[in-house]
Amino acid sequence: KFDKLLESRGLRFCRYADDCMIFVRSQRSGERVRESVTRFLEGKLRLRVNQEKTAVGPAYMVKFLGFRLYRTK
Repeated sequence: KFDKLLESRGLRFCRYADDCMIFVRSQRSGERVRESVTRFLEGKLRLRVNQEKTAVGPAYMVKFLGFRLYRTK
């Protein structure tokens, strides 16, 4: 259900088990998506989102499964 929600919104994301990164263009969009996704996960799916591990920021600053993503030219 979560993947289908993200796909229906046209969001780019990477998910492995219970870890997920959602890619948007701006910090403000990231904050809005985090709030709406948290409401969905906690309200509809009754899952708890760990706010200490949840971050909004550039992909290269956030670790995902112990790795950081970098863009090279």
